[in-house]
Amino acid sequence: MKDILFERVYLLGTGLIGGSLALDLRERGLVGRLLGSDVDPVAQAQALELGILDEEAPFDEDTLAGCDLIILSVPVVAIESIIRSGFPPQALITDVGSVKLPLIKAFRESVDSGSSYRYVPGHPIAGDEKSGPTAARAGLFKGARVIITPVEDNDDDVEVIAHMWQRVGSVVEVMDPELHDELFAWVSHLPHMAAYGIVDSVLKKDESWVSFSGGGLRDYTRIASSNPAMWADIAISNRKYLLRAVKDLGVRLGEIEELISAGDREDLVEFFEKIAKIRRKMK
Repeated sequence: MKDILFERVYLLGTGLIGGSLALDLRERGLVGRLLGSDVDPVAQAQALELGILDEEAPFDEDTLAGCDLIILSVPVVAIESIIRSGFPPQALITDVGSVKLPLIKAFRESVDSGSSYRYVPGHPIAGDEKSGPTAARAGLFKGARVIITPVEDNDDDVEVIAHMWQRVGSVVEVMDPELHDELFAWVSHLPHMAAYGIVDSVLKKDESWVSFSGGGLRDYTRIASSNPAMWADIAISNRKYLLRAVKDLGVRLGEIEELISAGDREDLVEFFEKIAKIRRKMK
């Protein structure tokens, strides 16, 4: 039996995350009709062909006013601009961006300017280096964490969005938005910046050396092959916390450099072992 949560959903952006969520909503009978669009006409055509969307529809007030839920699955900078511009009264909006404070700030500015829509910020911790509608797949969020960072006085809306994510197999966690942005600067955004830096270092030494890379460098090249525009947007949007993380990484590398320079094998082993123990605990 179908248990429809939303009769009409609008999806803006049909890539890996948005497309996968749409496929899950459809497969589990949680949505009546999926409307949407993509700035890339090729992606939009693929989304229709793959069944991510039922129909292409303009992202305008008339269309959005008839939707029970609007999902923003576009780059963070674009989400910020869209949120600030406002939505039809009482529309329910959520997003999948990995930075939250700029979006919540934009929402509050929109409300202060007279808007009356509802907004529940969300961040699914899922995905890979592939992108676009062809990378989307049902089941992507099974067992994945989804972080919700509520704005004030919207417990009922938070419950609706949390229930949606739970129904597609996710584990939902509510988090303060400032903690969210600081935490993910360190555990997600910093590793990507480090990967770009490491691969660039090898390339600047000799591009041909990349072909000799073992598993370690291949892992970094995989991370560094993620969508460049998306990660540039994330880095700029979360620069307050990301800059702190990048600077601290420089300090840690400096410590390793000093130990190597001193030929201090015992302290190097101790340093490496401390980190290795953390990884073993995660298994």
